Order: sequence, then C-alpha cells, then structure tokens
Amino acid sequence: MEKSRLNSLIQAALLALIIALGFQLLFSSGKEKREGKPSKGSEVTKTVNVPSREIGDTVKVETPLYTAEISTVNGKLTKLTVKKYRAQLVSEFAKRLGIYPFMTVSTDKALSQELATLRLIPDKRVVNVKDKPVSLKLEGKLPDGRIFRKTFTFYPDSYRIDFKAELKGADLITVIGPDIKVNEAHSSRMGHIGPVVETDKDILRVDPKELNNFLTFSNAKWAGEEDKYFILAVKDSEFPVMVEKVEGHTLLKAFIGSGTAFCGPKEIKQLESFGMDKAIDFGVFGFLAKPLLKFFLFLHRFIPNWGLVIIALTIIIKVLLHPLTHKSFESMKKMQEIAPKLEEIKKKYGKDPQKLNEEVMKLYREAGVNPMGGCLPMLLQIPVFFALYEIFLNAVELKGASFLWVSDLSVPDPTYLMPILMGASMILQQKLTPTTNPQQEKIFIAMAVIFTFMFATFPAGLVLYWLTNNVITAIQNLIINRTLQRKAG
Repeated sequence: MEKSRLNSLIQAALLALIIALGFQLLFSSGKEKREGKPSKGSEVTKTVNVPSREIGDTVKVETPLYTAEISTVNGKLTKLTVKKYRAQLVSEFAKRLGIYPFMTVSTDKALSQELATLRLIPDKRVVNVKDKPVSLKLEGKLPDGRIFRKTFTFYPDSYRIDFKAELKGADLITVIGPDIKVNEAHSSRMGHIGPVVETDKDILRVDPKELNNFLTFSNAKWAGEEDKYFILAVKDSEFPVMVEKVEGHTLLKAFIGSGTAFCGPKEIKQLESFGMDKAIDFGVFGFLAKPLLKFFLFLHRFIPNWGLVIIALTIIIKVLLHPLTHKSFESMKKMQEIAPKLEEIKKKYGKDPQKLNEEVMKLYREAGVNPMGGCLPMLLQIPVFFALYEIFLNAVELKGASFLWVSDLSVPDPTYLMPILMGASMILQQKLTPTTNPQQEKIFIAMAVIFTFMFATFPAGLVLYWLTNNVITAIQNLIINRTLQRKAG
C-alpha cells in the first residue's frame, strides 16, 4: 500500500473516531443506573417527604471560597454561592418544594414533621472563616423534651463542610438536593445532571428521566447531586442512600445524621483531596485526561492565560514528537522520489498482486523507506486529542477562560472564526506535505471542510489546540524540507 494512501486512511480513521466520540457524547450521559429495588439486606426504606418552606432567621457564612446561609429552621442550607464561578448550588426548585440540602429528617414520619419546622437557636449569627476552621452550633427542643443539636464546620481553603445532627433515640437522614442545575449547564446536551453514587465497586450516575419511583444503594462511599461542573455530595464510611423522583426532579437521602459534605465546583485538586476525583467523568480516556489536566494546571501557575497554556502544551507535545515527525517527513519525501518507479512496477505487475507486492517491498527496502513510518506521529495524537476533548468538555478550571476574541474556551466559538482558521491551517499543512498521489490533495481539502463544520461545535479550546498543532506541523514541514534540500545540494 502506498504511503500516501496510508495517510489518507489514517486521517479518515481520525475523522471517524471524532464522529463516533461526538455521537457518544451527544446521545449518552455516561454510565447510568436504571430504576431498581432495594438491595437485599439494605437498611433503606421508603420515607415520606415533609416539606417546610419556613426559613426563619438565617446565619450568614463567609469563607474565601463561597458564601452560604443556614436557616434556623431545621438548620438547612438555603444558599451557597461559589465566588470564583458565581454559581448558586441551591436550586430554585428547593424553595418551591420546601426541601433543602442538609435538611435533617427521620425514618419516623411524625418525628420528621416535628424536625422540619423545629426552630433552632444558633451560637452565632455570622460565621467568618479566614485562616482556620470555624464551627456553627444550633440547638432546639422537641415537644417531648428531647434536645436536637446540629453542628457545621466550615474550612477556609476547601469546599468541605462537616455536619453532625444529634437526637437521642432517633435514626436520622440527611437530605441532599433537589437536583442542582448551575448556569448554562442545564441547557447543554453534554454531561450528566442528576444523582451520582460511588460504591465500593463502581460509580453510578442515575438518569432522572428513567427514574419512575425510587432507587436505593446500601454501600455508598459518597453520594450527591451533580451537573456538568458542580456537585453537592455527602461522604462517610459505607452508608445507605435512596434516590427518589419528586415532581420531575430528583432528591437524594443519605441515611446518616453526621458526615462530611463537598459543596462546590469539580476542581480536580479539591476532589482528589476529598477522595471524590471520580466525580469528574472523563470517560474511557480518563487515564490520560487526568494527568494532562494536572499538567495544564501546572503550566497555568506560570502562564496566566489559558489560551497561551494550550499553545504551550501543543508546542511541548510537538517537540516531544519531533524526531518521529522528522522521520515521517523524510519517509514521505522518499516516497515522493520513488513514485515514478512505483508507477512502473504497477504497470508491469498490475495483473499479478503477489509479484506486485514483492517488487514494491523490494523497492521500499532499496530506498530505505518504511511505509508505516509516517503514521506513528498521527496515531499518537489520537488519544491525546480525545483526552483533551474530555478536559475541555468537563474541566471546570477552564470554564470562562478567555483568549483573544473567544470569551470562553470551554464552549464553541460563537464567531466561527477559529474553526475557519483551523480548516485553513489543515490546507496549509497539506500544501507543505510531500505527496505521491495527485488525488490526495483533493481528499484533504474535502476533509478540511468537513473538519471545519465539525469543529465549529467543539469547545474553542480544543479547536485552538488543533489549529496550533496544524500551524506548527506546517512550519516543521517547511523547515525539514529546506534542510533536506540543502543536504541534497
């Protein structure tokens, strides 16, 4: 097989893989669990919701990362705003429904009704968290004389919140949700929105559309409600969880009164310190996407603009692959030189495939050509491309990152200028690439047009990577070509 045809096949394979990936991301929300029944031996039983729209007074919480408000009725969370992303994690539906995150209820319906409206006395009205953890304690008395206590601990450098509810002789439940939908995430077809649970065996994402009643898990490590970029979850040593559907929304109940919560953006560093890094769904290329994202963050410490970080990463990858790229170009150049001889062999042995193959391979050996030599650099970039796709699609760190005229690299370029430049760069790269097949140039131009339309729907950061990659490859080809010409005299 001719080297030029091999290159065409590799490009076509890359295109097919990109289409397959796009189809999967458009019509699949990841690994999801359908509605089921309680596991054998599960401690979970169906509970009755007791809404309470009473807020009473609120305790204001101020930390370097977020602001929050805790109601003195039941000690529930009525607001939590992430400062960096200006994101509100408590949904509007929570207010309409009267069920809020961190609401404490019980397996006993009568006790749940009492707890839902119980007014508590806080030990402080304002919580300022600066350089060390600060606790908030609330306390109230039930009609039977028992004391209900609730304690929150807030941290200055983390989205972690410790919570502890105490009531003698009661089995308590902590409510998480209703579902969170922050900013534009609810309108995106990408990513999962709804309950997510990690067990000792797997991580399961529940599709709200497929949940008709309720679903239970008996061995959760952590569980919560998520959207594309944010999560509100609780963590403890294995505990039972129930997910139910309420008026088209999902509600998660953790059968624990005390534990640790994570309420914030899915930043990889924060999640890893919390043991919740699987909350970011990088798909099958997670093994490569995670280290690449960490390298991105490392570069961002020295390069403040994310667009320049993408360009720097592309340059680093191209430098690492340069020896292979050089050999690939040399191989294509030799193929171009022996093209007339290949045509002669085809004409001479066209009716004898076995003899044709023998003579072609003989010519390759004599010319020192490896017909597969030019494929490796392109093949190595395929997993990198998909890993970067997952990063640009899911990494909240890149949300709102601007570069030149693009206001957000995590979404498609609304001006379509960058995809157009990317398509033009593909044509430029082809013009500077040796070819033995006159039809190959037309094929690549057609592919450049297809790629332009396809990349118009991709995150702008990924388009910037591919544009930079094409420009650098074109420059490499130009330099290598001139170097070979000088060597040839």
